Amino acid sequence: MLRALGLGSLALGSLVTAGCSSSPSSPAGGDGRAPQGGNPKGPVPDPVNFLRTSWSTDPFALCSYSYLAPSEYGTDVRKMLAAPVAGRLHFAGEATSSDAPAMTHGALESGRRAALEIVKGSPGQSVLVVGSGFAGTGAARALADKGHQVTLLEGRARTGGRTWTARIADVPAEMGASWIHGSQRNSMTRVLDETHGRRYPFDYNKTIGVDNAAYRELARYQDELEDVAEPDNTAMSAVFPSPLPPDLEYACNAQYSQEYGADIDQIAVSADDEGAPLRGGDLLLPDGYDQLLTHIRGTMNVRTNAEVTAVAYSPNGVTLTLKSGETVTADHAVITVPIGVLKANTITFDPPLPADKQNAIKALGAGLLDKLWLEFPNVFWNPDADVIEWYDHETPGRWSMWVNGHKAFGKPVLLGFNAGKRAHEFAHLSDQDVVASAIDTLRRMHS
Repeated sequence: MLRALGLGSLALGSLVTAGCSSSPSSPAGGDGRAPQGGNPKGPVPDPVNFLRTSWSTDPFALCSYSYLAPSEYGTDVRKMLAAPVAGRLHFAGEATSSDAPAMTHGALESGRRAALEIVKGSPGQSVLVVGSGFAGTGAARALADKGHQVTLLEGRARTGGRTWTARIADVPAEMGASWIHGSQRNSMTRVLDETHGRRYPFDYNKTIGVDNAAYRELARYQDELEDVAEPDNTAMSAVFPSPLPPDLEYACNAQYSQEYGADIDQIAVSADDEGAPLRGGDLLLPDGYDQLLTHIRGTMNVRTNAEVTAVAYSPNGVTLTLKSGETVTADHAVITVPIGVLKANTITFDPPLPADKQNAIKALGAGLLDKLWLEFPNVFWNPDADVIEWYDHETPGRWSMWVNGHKAFGKPVLLGFNAGKRAHEFAHLSDQDVVASAIDTLRRMHS
């Protein structure tokens, strides 16, 4: 099931998915002012401000959100990751959600599911929750409401995990999750209702710049995906020509890479069948996603700068070791770190996790969707579009998707995306090079 624009996280939907332009604690490089200079072509001025993400270089994320890679486990891999260990160690996060992977409501519901596993045991037990995103906060809130003693740990200096609302042009700039996907019968919409927050119904039909011929060509191959004999073990690329012609590379990037944070040679055919059906349209939040997280957290404290490096567990309880060398103990622990962190083995487990759990971690993909927010002195683009697409014939998929922030927030801002291999190409570049590339693209688009 496709998640429009892939932000759950991601982008992960949406998670996915922000790291920062220069360090995990700052949303913009230097003072946040955009590099100036160049020779403007046509109506595109220099930007006056920017915010950039680099999730793959953020040590607390190492990705934007998860995706289903080809494996023998298929969609069961998420249940394998979600399963508790030794009755003491519990796992939550968008990667553990079978109903809404890479989406914020999937993360929230996974945290509540992990809390229920503990609540079904003896009441009043102590619990350590690792990670203060929607999964961790949802778990901690549910446990505290049932009388459990909860300590919520966050490795960063800020709260929120991959939900991070910065500001640009006095509007909320979502560095991670942006949309509520499928707003009807959605737990995240219920939280939004509780906060009386504003919502902007996002209209994907108001997309300009689409190369319709490329999408018609894509549709020919999509029909073949329906007939793949082993969709769990097969990458989407199996039905496409290799190498991809430029028009198909552009269309596949827009349809799949922007969705999953990966390229078609990395995504399982069955990824499109994941999750429960989404009902209703998608929403942007003019008051910021962080307001929802704050509402769920309530008066609970979050212990920041508490990076967990080791987890020891037994039938008697759990001990976590922090980077500082301090140890904390409890009856249970809920682990909500991103799949990228689990795959990197930056947290050691003693004893090692069971084989099924390790296999699930290896099998799931860690997608990448990065953002660039640009503030301009004026609006030079079509003010009526919600989405602006771009087919770069020389480098298909680069800066191929833009969101019109002026329409949603009333200020002259654009939000550009790179996904999959295109995002990885930019991950280690300087702020100046990334912004210059984006401005060059915008000037070619509007020349």
